[in-house]
Amino acid sequence: MDAQTDILKRGLEHAALAVMGASALANLHLGPKRIGRGLAQRVSGRLRILETIVRRLILVMALSLSPAPTLPRPANPAPEPDLPEGVELAIFPRLSPRRLKLLPARQAFEGPGGFPDISGTSYGPVSPHKLMARIAALRRVIAAPEAHATRLARTLNHLQKNGEPKPTVGAATPAFRLSPELGALAAMLPAQISAGLETWESSG
Repeated sequence: MDAQTDILKRGLEHAALAVMGASALANLHLGPKRIGRGLAQRVSGRLRILETIVRRLILVMALSLSPAPTLPRPANPAPEPDLPEGVELAIFPRLSPRRLKLLPARQAFEGPGGFPDISGTSYGPVSPHKLMARIAALRRVIAAPEAHATRLARTLNHLQKNGEPKPTVGAATPAFRLSPELGALAAMLPAQISAGLETWESSG
């Protein structure tokens, strides 16, 4: 295991602990039905930081890979099960769990104008289900980083072949509420990503 791989692995371990800490802030592991709005905003802010850090960790891993081509899917559909005469198979829409977007959509550089509209602001306790889904998505990525890095590497390779501009790297994520190790890692990730993207040919 080289030094960079060891750093990334330790970073994911610290991120996993921070995700547990974010969950514990609102006792989400106990499955509450409602939590305070202010508490939900705190947890959401913490998760936003962790999502950025984990996303960047996976991106650094992906930039060091040379992914193999994706295998084609089988042309023949799976056979339908044998059913008694007069019985039809009910098809329900597939419900997929929330996934962490490894390459978020590009955002405009313009800032919002005017004052925010707070006329529709609601108060009181809120449902924590979205926060739980975000935590579950982070845990899935942290549990299988190699698989997600390989998938992202294929996406990056496809974008580069199509002449797309390279992904932009934002400033270091403020991690003052996280562990010192995770804060130090968050500070150095943008430089590592920029170095990994140096060979990307811009379509501009």
